[in-house]
Amino acid sequence: MRRPPSMTLEEKIAQLFVLRVHGPSAETQDSEAVEHNQAAYGVDNAAALVSTYQPGGIVYFRTSGNIDIPTQIATLSNSIQRSAMSREGGSPVPLLISVDQEGGRVARMSPPVTWFPSAKTIASLDVQTAENVASIMATELRALGINQNYAPVADVVTNPENRVIGDRSFSSDPDTAAAFVRAQIRGFQRGGLIPTVKHFPGHGGTAVDTHTGRAVIEHSRDEWERLHLPPFRAALEAGVDAVMTGHLVFPALDPSETIATASYPIITDILRGELGFDGVVVTDGLGMEAARVAYGDTEAPLRALQAGVDQLLTPADGTFPGAIKTIRRAVEIGELSVERIDESVDRILRLKAKCGLFDDPYIDVNLASRFVGARDHLQTARRVTGNLP
Repeated sequence: MRRPPSMTLEEKIAQLFVLRVHGPSAETQDSEAVEHNQAAYGVDNAAALVSTYQPGGIVYFRTSGNIDIPTQIATLSNSIQRSAMSREGGSPVPLLISVDQEGGRVARMSPPVTWFPSAKTIASLDVQTAENVASIMATELRALGINQNYAPVADVVTNPENRVIGDRSFSSDPDTAAAFVRAQIRGFQRGGLIPTVKHFPGHGGTAVDTHTGRAVIEHSRDEWERLHLPPFRAALEAGVDAVMTGHLVFPALDPSETIATASYPIITDILRGELGFDGVVVTDGLGMEAARVAYGDTEAPLRALQAGVDQLLTPADGTFPGAIKTIRRAVEIGELSVERIDESVDRILRLKAKCGLFDDPYIDVNLASRFVGARDHLQTARRVTGNLP
């Protein structure tokens, strides 16, 4: 595996973050995009962000102006990687480029990217269809230079008032959900994409949306093992490389009522220790209200690292530089070890190597138009929707 010969502490800390950036191109000078980027990071665009900080990843959003036509997205991906690989004064490290593309109402990519219905709808068909859908999604995302997808959803909805997950869940039956999660992981992997199963330890038992408030799940440990664990266990058995946490309070798993994202008992003792997962653990968005009210914007990333998390996703606008300083300060005063940071950096670099980014981080832009919205992909989508009950 090709890896950077050495990294400073600041470079290691930056590798832990996955950031959103505004604009349709890496060198954008669009006034609105520049304003957003300046407010968030003190830089104009993605190229400047990568050159200044060398984050470990970028996540695309339609609301950030990243998503237009396939060749634009593919060019953006290549330009971001080029900024990383040509960075002066530091170790060149390619980026993981990610997106939320579940299907249904959580599909960040616009047509002509092939659209598929929600997980609940797909589960009304069969597991082979679920695998084929994921494989098509993966093929199209890879053609756009995206290598990680925050899907599938492994949450089992046990609270009928839960609308934030709702039809994003395959089923309220844990065994059914497990079968479809396993199938979609196989499909994403077959298409060369890194799936990220979410939201551990399970977001289905609460009616509260963690984007806007504190969510507490009152199930017992036995109920968690019976109702919520099976799809996550199936994901691990399928060889999933990344698991996303939920900002969930689960007293039966951590009596201190720390959110799972920052819980050592949940992340290190259960996920890593009991379940044996040694892949990349990524937080849900740290700009979400449940994370912000738990610890504050610059402390939440540190708490997640102390719990055993690896990737720190989308801190609130304007807080990224402060979060880096907080983590560095924690190392200086002995609250966080360099070895703990090295563990996470190593997992992230292994994942980048596994998808070939150190060998060649670029894509052929011409393939975007060839694979995205391909005729056979659209035919599959029509068959899927046509066969629905």
